[in-house]
Amino acid sequence: MKSKTILLTAALLGGLFTASAYAGTRLMPADFSAPAVKKIVAPTGLPRSYIGAVVRLQFTVDAAGQPRDIRVASNSDQALTPRLVAAVSQWQFTPARQNGVAVSTRVEMPLELRED
Repeated sequence: MKSKTILLTAALLGGLFTASAYAGTRLMPADFSAPAVKKIVAPTGLPRSYIGAVVRLQFTVDAAGQPRDIRVASNSDQALTPRLVAAVSQWQFTPARQNGVAVSTRVEMPLELRED
């Protein structure tokens, strides 16, 4: 059986997280940069029925670049959620920065589940 990996949509690869460091504000200040992925860990043991699924994740990238408070926002499947949360909790990011200082930022991102 081939291992399953997750591939991020073009929005993530282009660095276009939906970052909500500024709750209630639609525009980011010019001196704000969104977090960027440094390391991705794929979920394991996903059934073939999940291939091609797109799920929406919400989590915080803290000032050290670690994901926290991970939530699968668009899927109610009780088998998929713990596998995705376990994998994403091992990801590493370059943290968001404001005025050159690393800051904690809430992000939302879509994931497409694909086979290697």
